[in-house]
Amino acid sequence: MARGNFNNQIPLSDYDDEIETLVVLVNMVAEELKESAFHSGFVNPYITHRMITPATFILDEKHHIKNVNHGALEILGYNASEVLRRPIQDFLNDDFSGMSDSERKELEEMLLSGEIITLNFITIKKLLVTAECSVSRLSDGKFTVLSFVAPFLQVNETASESLQTKSDRHSNFGQTDARMLQRVYDYILANLSEPLPSIKELARQFGTNDFKLKDGFRYFFHTSVYKFYTEQRLKRAYLMIEQTDIPLKNIAFMNGFNSYPNFSKSFKKQFGFSPKELSRGKAGNLFTLDSLNPS
Repeated sequence: MARGNFNNQIPLSDYDDEIETLVVLVNMVAEELKESAFHSGFVNPYITHRMITPATFILDEKHHIKNVNHGALEILGYNASEVLRRPIQDFLNDDFSGMSDSERKELEEMLLSGEIITLNFITIKKLLVTAECSVSRLSDGKFTVLSFVAPFLQVNETASESLQTKSDRHSNFGQTDARMLQRVYDYILANLSEPLPSIKELARQFGTNDFKLKDGFRYFFHTSVYKFYTEQRLKRAYLMIEQTDIPLKNIAFMNGFNSYPNFSKSFKKQFGFSPKELSRGKAGNLFTLDSLNPS
């Protein structure tokens, strides 16, 4: 939590003592802070709490992990070699061992019909990640796909800036400035489909000057106004391409780009590949047993 990550929970034990009470309270605090986190007490932090990371596991008939994507590995903190071939149960805090065969079959049929199940995954640091999971079966019937999306903390490289330097710079900004910059931040997020006004126009709209807007935004969010606007549009477009069937040209216009070529160029610069290269309806590239053992 000290680094701004409020998504994990400490697993509870069977003991009823003071330490268990503290664990419950810490988990409650993390849950509250996740919804109301403010940088320096005033604005949202420059780390992306709500960056959605798609996670996918492909399980064999014995529920052992055959394939896994990069998102799942990031969330749990493991390498592919540490996950593949192992039972999915090894990474779950939920215990299904007490279920009878008929109960398991009933649960499986319910999930395959489209029901969502809440599962508690255990990270490498023994923390819990709670996720709403969907289950489906591949056409050959041999493999089951378990997928979910979860927030994954992405820390900006500039987060290592010394506390003393941050303290000195913060003295230039008061509470009123911080709240104004938070409103600018929220305004940009709410208007990603519209062209971004000039810095001068934004400053006028929010009752400040060009310098304070540019310098303050970079201090609080560790990026420039225009770069933040562009990156958020591209992240939104990425999810729309990956999770919908909307034509690419429409997605470009829906995210404020005047032409598809400009959108495609910006997208490739941001992610390293063009929009057409992103698989649609999938949750990311999978690590497979074959990729670890090419021979």
